[in-house]
Amino acid sequence: MSASKERWENLLEWLEDHGMKREEVLVDCRSRPGAGNGLFAARPCPPSTVLFTIPASALANIRTLSPHYPCWKAKPLNATQLISLHLFLHRPTTEGVCSDPLFGPYISVLPTDFPGHPLTWLILGMGPVQQQFLRFLPPGARAALDKVSNRFKEDWRIVQEYLVWSFHSPGIISNLTTSQREYPDVLINLATEDFLWAWLNVNTRCVYHRLKRTRSDPDNLTMCPILDFANHRPFAPLMMPTPSDAEIWNSSPTAKVGDALGLVSPHTCAVEPNEELYLRYGAHSNQTLFVEYSFVNEMLKNAAFGGRYDGEVDVQDVMEELFKERGLVGGWMKNILTEEGYWGEWTLHSSPQPAHPSFRLITALRLYHVIPSLYTGVPSEPATYVDPWRETILGYSEVVSQENEKQWRDTLRQICNTVSERATRSLVGFTHQQNTEVDDLGWVQYAADCITTLWREELEVSGAVLQSLDGEVEF
Repeated sequence: MSASKERWENLLEWLEDHGMKREEVLVDCRSRPGAGNGLFAARPCPPSTVLFTIPASALANIRTLSPHYPCWKAKPLNATQLISLHLFLHRPTTEGVCSDPLFGPYISVLPTDFPGHPLTWLILGMGPVQQQFLRFLPPGARAALDKVSNRFKEDWRIVQEYLVWSFHSPGIISNLTTSQREYPDVLINLATEDFLWAWLNVNTRCVYHRLKRTRSDPDNLTMCPILDFANHRPFAPLMMPTPSDAEIWNSSPTAKVGDALGLVSPHTCAVEPNEELYLRYGAHSNQTLFVEYSFVNEMLKNAAFGGRYDGEVDVQDVMEELFKERGLVGGWMKNILTEEGYWGEWTLHSSPQPAHPSFRLITALRLYHVIPSLYTGVPSEPATYVDPWRETILGYSEVVSQENEKQWRDTLRQICNTVSERATRSLVGFTHQQNTEVDDLGWVQYAADCITTLWREELEVSGAVLQSLDGEVEF
């Protein structure tokens, strides 16, 4: 029996110990050549068949882990920090076996590293290939990656502070006895790589699960055995989680450890044996998928034209430069957009047709042209200019003026041309610069393909919006 198959069997046995009925597990975990693992149907499944149900005690979340760690009332750990801490303390040995008495068999089947994740390249400061990949990320993707990095660094800082506070706590000591870390000081010194491994497992594998009183609570997440072998697909048919009692009744779970978590087969069709089963990780852009999960949705050539692909392009950097060039009046307009909730998150979209700018982008461009370009200072009577613009966001008027409409559409054309030209240059440069001396690293080509897809998306979506402008489409 292979090591991976043995760990799968150990996981199922461990889940049985938690009360799962093995005969009711209708899926298998299998390796996909060049694409990691996936979940496959083990037998025929009619629509909406329960594929498996994981007992609440086998889910790794804030309810199942909190009893094993002292509560720091000054700075309570959130779910991401607590789960990451537990994985950090119990990262498996080089043989891949975890000795954690709570979740050892589950932790043993988690990915052993994340060499193809862009956060790994950024945090660990790796070799020339990784540096090249970071250098060729589209500006929006790099800015989004920096935000992910800031989240990681903040969580690591808080966990480090927690460890210093709890060094002599029985909870930490008991976890150390089953950890690979023999001395408390090793928990902090030179341990960033291990915490990154733990944090990325949490960030890429946690799913929504109702554990708190309100749906919006950020601690409503869990790591779930078996489920996290499933791969992402942006379109149906897809598996769906079964609604928990807490979700149905819109309340906190009544059980101390929360509710079980199950998955059902697609409700629109039957599933045949050996057919792969997919989840959708959310309606995210490729930019978000890449910086959070290190993959992108497949994009066929020219698919953005004609609305056959739901492409999205972040034009934040281009827009910020426009406002910066306006000097004082640009800063004044930024303040207005911020106060009204329209600063940032400016995007172009290829679907639904026609290809179009987001309403947030249109709104910002309308304000940009409310003040004539020759003005370098804030107008003495700002309401004269701002009020007609504000009426468009309140729904009282459709446009500021016909002249304003023409001006912002002309600027949108300039933005699309800028994005298109930049993408063309980057695609040529990235292809030329790719290092061919490291083809033994399996993740390199996949990561390069992802970055290429990001640039192709920028090229095609901006081109599709230009077509809409050429066709005088009303947005």
